Amino acid sequence: MARKLDIALVGTCAVAVVLEVLLQPELPHRPAVLALGLSFAGALWFRRTHPLGATVTAFSLATVATVLGFADAGPYTGIFILVLPYSLCRWSSARDVAIGTAFIAVAYGASVWRSADAGLDDVIGGVVVMLFPGAVGVAVRFRAAAEARAVEQAKLVERAQLARELHDSVAHHLTAIMLQAQGAQARPDAAATALSAIVSESRQTLAELRSIVGALRDDEAAALVPAGGIADIAAFARDAGDTPAVVVELKGDLEGVAAAVERAIYRLAQEAITNAMRHAKNATRIDVRVSAEADVIQLTATDDGQTPSRRNAGFGLVGMAERAALLGGTFEAGPGTTGWRLSAVLPRKGSAV
Repeated sequence: MARKLDIALVGTCAVAVVLEVLLQPELPHRPAVLALGLSFAGALWFRRTHPLGATVTAFSLATVATVLGFADAGPYTGIFILVLPYSLCRWSSARDVAIGTAFIAVAYGASVWRSADAGLDDVIGGVVVMLFPGAVGVAVRFRAAAEARAVEQAKLVERAQLARELHDSVAHHLTAIMLQAQGAQARPDAAATALSAIVSESRQTLAELRSIVGALRDDEAAALVPAGGIADIAAFARDAGDTPAVVVELKGDLEGVAAAVERAIYRLAQEAITNAMRHAKNATRIDVRVSAEADVIQLTATDDGQTPSRRNAGFGLVGMAERAALLGGTFEAGPGTTGWRLSAVLPRKGSAV
């Protein structure tokens, strides 16, 4: 839907520019105005993916056109440029908004400088017109963020309720199983009946566990899928046509690794890739490398995003460290030479398998 809207916007802008050049005979510098208007249309195409670049390009061209006098008598289709301050404030970081606003201010200052007869009320009115799209972009951005937080909060409340139900259900059935086992110990002649009851309770417990855990998962299809192994990490690879690309390298003898270690390496790789995609700003590549040595398996994940001073650990990195420690391994995460680097070393056989 968004892409269709952008196609319509760019198409409308391009058609309007061409029509104005053809139908407004008094328009000076017609070839330059045509090129300027089509450049604005091209910038609008990138307003979502590269809002700062689109804004800087369009308003830099507007400044040059104003200084050279190309825009003294129009074109009226230049009004389309006001979409870019909205896009800048809607999708850019605070730093990019500040940079883009500086270019907008320079372009507006040039237009005021060229308009010798502009009064104070004209200047103030122009400032309001320039700021209004940006204010709308900020408002839409905060509203979308508030809605996303509300959805996440609702999910947390629901999952907390499901966790309580899971606890109550498992506790109830395990109590019943324990009582049946104690009865079988006290009365060996009733062991067959007790074992039948234990089997029934166990089946019911597993069914309820699957139902509730399935509701807790984000992807319903994954509820009963076995955890992957080291070989399955290759499925996370994405080619260079995707951003960011994911490059997976599996090296060494990966046979004979304990099942728990395989599952742990798989989950650590999965979490590392997910974290990089969520938090690595402007990352174009994520490298995941699993190498096997005589006694250990090492996982390294790096990205080429902007290097942060620290990344919010939350429960993700804490859980990854605990998973590695459980198997007698080590875990490290922090800023690398470029982007973020994560490393885990686990014993091939595990220490708590």
